[in-house]
Order: sequence, then structure tokens, then C-alpha cells
Amino acid sequence: MSVSLRTYAARAFEVALVVALVALVAGAVVGQPVLLSFVETGSMEPTIDTGDGFVAVPAVLAGPPQEGDVVVFRAQELQGGGLTTHRVVGETERGYITRGDANPFTDQDGGEPPVTEDRIVAHALQVGGQVVVIPYLGVAIMGVQDGMIGLQNAIATTLGVEAFLGPQGVGLVLFGVGLALFGISAVLGRVEGPSRDRTRDRTRGAGLDARHATVVLLVIVLLPANAAMIVPSGVHEMTVDGDTIAAAETVAPGEQASWEYTVSNRGFVPVVVVFESSDPSVSIPQYRRSLGPGGTRELSIGVRAPPPGETQTGTVREYRYLLVLPPAVIEALHDSGPAVAWTAINAVLAGVLLLIVSKTVGFGRVRTGAASRVSLWVRLRRRFG
Repeated sequence: MSVSLRTYAARAFEVALVVALVALVAGAVVGQPVLLSFVETGSMEPTIDTGDGFVAVPAVLAGPPQEGDVVVFRAQELQGGGLTTHRVVGETERGYITRGDANPFTDQDGGEPPVTEDRIVAHALQVGGQVVVIPYLGVAIMGVQDGMIGLQNAIATTLGVEAFLGPQGVGLVLFGVGLALFGISAVLGRVEGPSRDRTRDRTRGAGLDARHATVVLLVIVLLPANAAMIVPSGVHEMTVDGDTIAAAETVAPGEQASWEYTVSNRGFVPVVVVFESSDPSVSIPQYRRSLGPGGTRELSIGVRAPPPGETQTGTVREYRYLLVLPPAVIEALHDSGPAVAWTAINAVLAGVLLLIVSKTVGFGRVRTGAASRVSLWVRLRRRFG
């Protein structure tokens, strides 16, 4: 293999590694798969073996599912609820029928309600009718997570405190540690001073361009941040059946029937949630709430009850924003337009990152010659020992 080919292969691997890292961090932030996911059980064998990964296409991009599609949805009853990856095998008026390829019966035979479209968060990418599988992706991720959680539990037991990080927290800690080590290494490479032989240094290359590294960091930070805001956002539909309303005898046709919706933040970052509707058949109170990590709130939405024999479908739109500004400021920006609020939040995140880089590494070149061949541990001892 030629040098140039090896170089391209190495760069392609690095790009793939960065994309995978960004996808996993985005998934941890959002609380649902972004680009990559994996299965933890054998219910989808032999299509997807236990511990294998797959390319997850967000539902907002994939569109309505078709029979034969493999989807990731929020289960209500299966294994106590949570994300489940199964195949769509049918459709009813109430929703989709799903089943694991290794299961002899459907999820709905086991008590899971038909899967409505708003509960589907991603589709497994298929090429030629076959799911694109990434072998052992989940095994590697779960191995690292289990190791970190075990270490955390051991430390917590030794100190006599409770462990406080779950898998999402461990993933974000690993991501943060990686960024911290990158920053420390770059700073030490800069502050160690010029080489004794400047001529030799000049012949060994100009070093790492901090501007390029900053662009990579911006992508790593801003992509998960925007996924956390955009992926859960969108339009929610609710359908009221006139026959059901008439049988209940609690609401007359033309009156408002109540529809309870649970708003949840499955991510690891606080958010501001806004619900609005321009549908004349929908009555919704002004809903603008902050939700912490793992937080849930109930929202009561009114839909005009139709007469018997008819149905009424109402729509509401959800917006989400990372809580990086005071909630009142985010709400004011939202009133000017969702794009204005998203742009402002991105500007804050990018500004903070650029400020950190400018105060630590700068935007010039960081020397990666002789100093770069010295391990980070040795340079830390030289710096602080």
C-alpha cells in the first residue's frame, strides 16, 4: 500500500471515528439514537445479533414507516417501557403492528399498544432490503460503559457515597475527558517553549493548526446540541373518535375532549419546551416549561369532540431549546421565531467554545514536533511536578 493510500485510509478512519463519537454523544444528549444505535437482546436475530449496531435514520427524515421497516420506538409495556428496535409487520387504524424477527408473536399480542407514529424515533437504514449492520458496536460501547460504571461504583463504595452517573452520564464524562485531554495536551505543547534548535523544528513541520482543531470541536459540540433541539421537536397529532366519546357520555359533540400528553426530557441537558397550535379544533394553554434531565410533565390538550360516526384530528407543534440562556430570554427569542432562538443558542455555545480556545491554545499553530513525542503524563509532571 502506498504512503498516500495509507494516509487517506488513516484520515477516513479518523473521520469515521469522529462521526461515530458525535453520533453517540448526540444520542446521549437527546436520549434517543442519532445516526448510530445498537440492540441489547436477541429479539432481532438473525437480522441484528445481540450487541450489533446499525445506522439509525431519524424518523423526521425517514418519513412514515412501511411494512418491513425496522424501527426504534418508545415502548409502553415491553420490558417496562423504553426504546425498542423491532420490525413493522402490519398497520391498523390505531397504529403499527411490530415484532422482533426472532419472536413468534407480535408485540401487540404481548400487551404492547399499536405503535403510533409519534412514538417512532428512528428507522434502521436498509440497503437492498437488508439492514446495514455494524458488528460488535454495542458490545464495545457497553463494555466501556460497564467498566466506567463499575469503577464509579467502586469509588462510591470506598468513599461511602452513592453512585450518581448512569450510562448517559458516563458517556458524556468520557466525551468531556477526551476534550479535556486534547486541550491540556495542546496547551502543554504550546507553553513548553521553543526548541533549542529552531532550524530543526522548522524542518519537522509547522505543527497542528488550532483553527482546524477548533472547527472539529465546533462540529462535535454543535451537532449534538442541535440534535437535542431539533430531533424531539415537530408536529404531534391526536385523533378523537366520535363513537368512543358518545359511549362515554361525558362530553357532548362540539365540546372539548381532553387529551393527556406526557412531556419528557430523556436527555442529559436541561431544556425549555414550548407547545403551540394554530389548529382551530385544538385548545391548548400557553405551555412554556423548563425540564431538567429525566424530567416529565403532563400537558392537557383539548380537542373538539366530533359527532358519532366521525373522527376529529388535532395537531400541536413542539419546540425545544437547550437551557443555556434564562428561560425568559429563550421565550422572547422564540416569539421572534424558532430560527432566531436556535441561532442565538448556537451563538452562545460557539462563543463559549471559541473563548475557551482563545484563552488556552489560541488560534495559531501548536507545535507538534519533539514535544508531541513526549507522553502527556510526562509533560504533566514537567509542568506541575
